[in-house]
Amino acid sequence: MAKQQFWFMVASDTAAAFRWEHILESQRSQFWWLRRLPKNFKSARVGDLILCYRSGSDKRALVGLAKVEEGFNEDGIMVKGLLAFKHPIPFERFKHEPVYKKTEAGRLRNRGTLFAVDSYFVNWVREVLEVCGDQEAADMISSRFNNDPVL
Repeated sequence: MAKQQFWFMVASDTAAAFRWEHILESQRSQFWWLRRLPKNFKSARVGDLILCYRSGSDKRALVGLAKVEEGFNEDGIMVKGLLAFKHPIPFERFKHEPVYKKTEAGRLRNRGTLFAVDSYFVNWVREVLEVCGDQEAADMISSRFNNDPVL
């Protein structure tokens, strides 16, 4: 089995069709059309984990976990909501962290939709979730590091 990739996916809280809160709460699937950084959409594979980032307001934060349900099909990818964080991680908490600033999302200032992130940033998120008492989300991330079966 190929190593799973981790992604940082941006959705505005003002977008009618694609809002993380609705997708995470309902755990439904949502098609996301190809946007900026098409190479990332084309690289997304079934089962890859997505860190869900809510933009577009003063409540910018990582708000949950999703997965790639269907890989790229010339138009975009299918994303399925998995779990909302018990306590969102505000952008202010990580925007100056070197581990974030080195990611594609950090270097491009979240200007885009789907960004590859490395295991260092994902591990930082997992540690923050543990400190905040969200063991379920932290464990879901840990299982992906170990390439456990797709959720």
